[in-house]
Amino acid sequence: MITWQGLTTEQVQSVQAVCAAIMPTSDLSVECQHATTGIHIQRNGDQARLTYGSMAELMHGAALLCGRARKATQFDIRQQPRFEVLAAMLDVARNGVPTVAMIKQIIRRLASMGYNELWLYLEDLFEIPEAPYFGRGRGRGRYQQTELHEIALYGDRFGVTIVPAVQTLAHLHNALKWDAHAAVKDTDDTLLVGAPATKDFLTNLLRAASAPFTTNKIHVGMDEAYQLGRGRYLDQNGFTDQETLILQQLQLVVSLTQKLGLKAYMWSDLWFTFASSKHEMYDPDVHFDPAFKASLPPVGQVYWDYYHEDEQTYRERFTQHFELSDNVAFAGGIWTWSALAPNQSKMLATIDAGLKAAKASGVQQVVATMWFDDGAEVPFSAAWYGLQAFATYQYYEDVTPAMIDTEYAMIQGENATFYRLLDQFDNFTSKVNVDADNVSKLILYEDLMLQRYRSNLAVIDVEAHYLDLMTKLDQVHVHQENQLMVTFYKQLARTVLVKQRALKVVVALADSDVTKLRADSARAAVTSCQHALEQLLRDFRALWQQQRRGNGFEVIDVRLGGQIARCETVTWRIDEWLAGRDDLAELREPLLPMDKRNNGLVGHGLYKEIVSACELSF
Repeated sequence: MITWQGLTTEQVQSVQAVCAAIMPTSDLSVECQHATTGIHIQRNGDQARLTYGSMAELMHGAALLCGRARKATQFDIRQQPRFEVLAAMLDVARNGVPTVAMIKQIIRRLASMGYNELWLYLEDLFEIPEAPYFGRGRGRGRYQQTELHEIALYGDRFGVTIVPAVQTLAHLHNALKWDAHAAVKDTDDTLLVGAPATKDFLTNLLRAASAPFTTNKIHVGMDEAYQLGRGRYLDQNGFTDQETLILQQLQLVVSLTQKLGLKAYMWSDLWFTFASSKHEMYDPDVHFDPAFKASLPPVGQVYWDYYHEDEQTYRERFTQHFELSDNVAFAGGIWTWSALAPNQSKMLATIDAGLKAAKASGVQQVVATMWFDDGAEVPFSAAWYGLQAFATYQYYEDVTPAMIDTEYAMIQGENATFYRLLDQFDNFTSKVNVDADNVSKLILYEDLMLQRYRSNLAVIDVEAHYLDLMTKLDQVHVHQENQLMVTFYKQLARTVLVKQRALKVVVALADSDVTKLRADSARAAVTSCQHALEQLLRDFRALWQQQRRGNGFEVIDVRLGGQIARCETVTWRIDEWLAGRDDLAELREPLLPMDKRNNGLVGHGLYKEIVSACELSF
């Protein structure tokens, strides 16, 4: 048992919550004292001393002390943060909405790692009293104002400030698809700049987005508005260059945030895109003169880059950003998006290069983004290791994967092996999955009859790779709260393997004589695939309900349910083939490599690109 001295009752409760999974078994008395910035921990037998400079440092220091105290009775640790802001950004807007309880768990985990901010990327997932169709009531799983306030107060208890992140220009297709918002719509996902209705809409949005939180900081988005001014605006006003339009919109947004006493941040990409003669995001040839910098209203510029593995690229982009603003933040990526498992090798390579460059360039604000594009098929808990990796750069200069593994095991109380294995679901390179191949997703959603990725997949040995992965997954151990995730990934590995076998057996029917033996073999493989998919759906459902609201799982039901239905159809088609009533013509179509996003070893795709060459809805 640990006795925490020098802390308030609430601080003791917070420290105990952060350290619950890593408490040492021996008795220990810890004297805690607030001091200057940084952490200093000393232990000598059953006595310890912890000095800290902030609430976030208290939480991380306590976790560090408990983790180390489980193995050592004497130690002296000093840590000094490299960044003023160490933030995580949690995307809650891509179908998978975390429960309030899950966000609280994320806050505790972040606190143990030393994070001092959590940015909630909301889009339309919050209430605007004046706009009932924003978030479509409870249909998208949006948060109530009281829930967001509860989350904000909970974060404050752990030194993790909760910052709202919204959109005030584009990425608003989920709001603008409703006729109720027609007056503010330029294109399907972009607001109509200059319209009186847009000003009213943004006034209500910013008030509602900031009201539940305890900080005056807000992120206003404004990224990737490629169709800005190209829809109803063009019809009503004629052509206006996009740089003029985004500056006009930013001036409005910042004026509204200032009236609310808010400090705004935005994504920086469009300044570069609109200034580029090639319309290229973060064009290295783009530079900003002092007059342009002075013309911008006061807003922090957040440089997001999840893609480069070389430090020099980031350094050059930081130089460009300081031409744009003195208030520059860097956002790296945990690579939890557009796949079924996080791309850990890409994550490690890009954050190493990005955070080293941020330190060298004097950037003091860094953000670990957790996006969940394309249906939120990656569980939140799969990001624990990436978050720990990112946070390790806060306290260490020369970070290695081995060091991250050690920090994870000590602070989180479980071995990192499982999380490192997640990379093997998609990485067949034996190095870094630079091009973000998502092999497991390609196979899971590849159609048994159409098989558009057959040529791409032929270059890898899926069978051997997944048999090895399944063996390794059987040997991992995690906290009980993460066991459902392990169960899901074990079943995913088995399902991908069985699906690959079914793909091979079915396509072989195209070159085969019609025999009952061949039909039985194909039917058995497809039936095994169907059963594996049914179990995967059950496991996914349980995991989703552990971490997310029910909203959004209807998308997963459609996706996996569709695969199950296809198995039934293909089984029926095989029987028809055996009876001479079906020639399985699709299997004899010319074999071509999939020519979309196949720059890597195999390629990658979104669900809608993989599952069919036809439009899912038109």
